[in-house]
Amino acid sequence: MSDGDNTRSSTTDDVDVLIVGLGPTGATAANLLGRAGIRTMVVERDIDIYPRQRAIASDEDAHRIWQGLGLFDRMLETMSTDVRVHLRHRDRTFLTTYSAQSYDQGVPGMAFYHQPELERILREGISRFPCVTVAAGLDAVGITQDAEGVEVTLRPVDGGGERTVRARYVIGADGGSSPVRKMLGIALPGRHIQEQWFDIQLRAWYDLPTEAPLDFTFLSDPYRPGVDCPCPMGYHRIEFRVNEGETIDYLQSEAGLRALLAERGIDYDRVEIHRSWAYTFHIRQAEHWSRGRVFLAGDAAHIMPPFAGQGVSSGVRDVANLCWKLDAVITGGADPSLLETYEPERRPNVVALTRFSLRIGRIVMLRNPTAARVRDAMFLAASRTPGLRSWLSRMGIKPMYALGTRRGFFTENPGRGSLAGAFVKQPWVVVSGSTPVRLDTLTGGRWTWIGFPDAPIPPALARAGVAEIVLEPASALATHRVPTGHVVDGEGILERQFRRAGAAGVLVRPDGFVFGSDRELTASDHDRVARVVVAATAGDSTHPALTLLATDGTTAS
Repeated sequence: MSDGDNTRSSTTDDVDVLIVGLGPTGATAANLLGRAGIRTMVVERDIDIYPRQRAIASDEDAHRIWQGLGLFDRMLETMSTDVRVHLRHRDRTFLTTYSAQSYDQGVPGMAFYHQPELERILREGISRFPCVTVAAGLDAVGITQDAEGVEVTLRPVDGGGERTVRARYVIGADGGSSPVRKMLGIALPGRHIQEQWFDIQLRAWYDLPTEAPLDFTFLSDPYRPGVDCPCPMGYHRIEFRVNEGETIDYLQSEAGLRALLAERGIDYDRVEIHRSWAYTFHIRQAEHWSRGRVFLAGDAAHIMPPFAGQGVSSGVRDVANLCWKLDAVITGGADPSLLETYEPERRPNVVALTRFSLRIGRIVMLRNPTAARVRDAMFLAASRTPGLRSWLSRMGIKPMYALGTRRGFFTENPGRGSLAGAFVKQPWVVVSGSTPVRLDTLTGGRWTWIGFPDAPIPPALARAGVAEIVLEPASALATHRVPTGHVVDGEGILERQFRRAGAAGVLVRPDGFVFGSDRELTASDHDRVARVVVAATAGDSTHPALTLLATDGTTAS
């Protein structure tokens, strides 16, 4: 059964991982597992890509993950990354922020897209991997587990006989109403915001110049708060709060649509309306993100308010954390207890981003006119203070992405200011005079030691198959003394990150997070990592770092 998007139909019912759901979270997971060569099956209820533009934005964390999958450059062709975010009350803009800040991750800090196009690229990415099969038009209706695996009962949505798929592990990426979560009996406590909202998706009534920034506007008017978002590919999404006395039936009528669009100065007769819908905001987190061999990801595990645009990016972060661990267990024989670190590492970031999103909502959606005027005055005053203006314009209130280390897989002896649990930054680096490449092109999703010459890879890690990148300081470019096979970070980004933590070398996990540094790793840490490194790929000469170094006439450690 084909989903019509160049993905394969299932040829076997015995797989290592079964993914339920083919939205951005499930499709990213399928690409990650496919890259690792893991036998994977994805089941999806809808035959075609869902046409509604539910999500519109992603951030640097998701971009870096998609970059590692070799898909981000294609995505950029249909994205807008030059984005200004405005907070506006009537005719006055009281705050403008910019999307360029990416915290030295080497990719745009924000991108806006047309979700169906994003999903098309992710699905086409899956077709690169023969080990991944996709079956559309199926509902997951039953789950049973034993000590060795999981059996999932699938039912065709158009009728017909049920089938059973057996997998070693299952990822439920099937959305906020997740049947997988419900079949596991996992509660989704939280609350929803009582007020209703109404969205209109239409084709823009003007051509957005390709050289112009995209202006996303929060309309922070107590009478009718909302959002205006011109999107790539000519789409435009507009959101309105439903006021007292209004009905959804009326708003979806021609008269209602005309009236709403007129509030934004839009002529109903000069636009093409694709669809409209009503919704309420939910703030929920599953009590547990896994049960046995079944894991929840994305909206199936957590639903956050939309103000910060973090829904898709959070799901992508989830599976990037989970999939390398599944690879280590399935391919490398790591202890399955490694999978127990998934939720403790990821949940703190979801909590922090949910609070961040709620803070934005409280700022932009005030209902009291007096409070709104006070808010406007405060932000305008802050914008006149250079330090505060710079901090606010870069969205400095957004939490940095860091993993929870309390029960995560990191060094057992983190020192003060440790980099453990932090994303290693991603500069453009030069390899012995070659064309600059992004750091992740060298690490390639593997365990990697990145260190200056005075902090070589510990022998135990080298024996385990950990790759090594020898880093020269930025000053090496000026002296033209770069030893063969070494890399130079010309901007000194890694040097600053390492030195602030008192480190000269760090051990980086496959997901790009620092396990620990040279000043804190112990023999016990070396042993723990050695048991997790995927032995089957430890000597793979096709690894990007090894290939790049080989083309430069050198060999890798």
